[in-house]
Amino acid sequence: MRAILCFGDSNTWGYEASTGNRLGRWQRWPGVLQRELGDDLYVIEEGLGGRTTAFELPGLPYRSGFAALPMLLETHDPLDVVVISLGTNDLWVPGATARDAARGVGSLIDLVRSTVYESGPMPRTIVVVPPPLAALGDEWTEESDGLVRESTGFAAAFREILRERDVPLVDLGELIATSPADGIHFEAADHEVIGRAVAGAVRDVLGDAA
Repeated sequence: MRAILCFGDSNTWGYEASTGNRLGRWQRWPGVLQRELGDDLYVIEEGLGGRTTAFELPGLPYRSGFAALPMLLETHDPLDVVVISLGTNDLWVPGATARDAARGVGSLIDLVRSTVYESGPMPRTIVVVPPPLAALGDEWTEESDGLVRESTGFAAAFREILRERDVPLVDLGELIATSPADGIHFEAADHEVIGRAVAGAVRDVLGDAA
């Protein structure tokens, strides 16, 4: 059976902005992806709130995606596709930019490609580009304008890095917007859109086998 690893943050975990709850398995975008692709492919969810591409966050241990991914690649080997959906939380690292987030994703792609796999060939990689932030809640009043402004650079920065590595992408900025409830997370309807879009990208990279 073919396997797909969805490696992301709280938006992969399924945090819903308007309720503050976790969406159900079949409402979260990896669940939608599973439903779209059917039972012949196994979708693995690995979402963690606060996860970054390659940075540690003050007061939040175990958030570096670069530190976590090697263990997961070995745990779930063999894999056919790794879907990377990270970058938003990088902006909370002091001084970090959208370009830094894109470079972090580039380092994750390179890690996938440099790993030695015991049970199968190197998996293909797809990147989900985060959409720009909307106005943030009261907790982030002082930082809101700067973070929102910087997040508008995600698409251009990610496209440059992914073009260099010939990696397909799903640009969420073209499909959805973050919820006005907190400016960061998504609503259930957005997860439906994301899951279907990622399913299309998976079919493209796997061809007839998907």
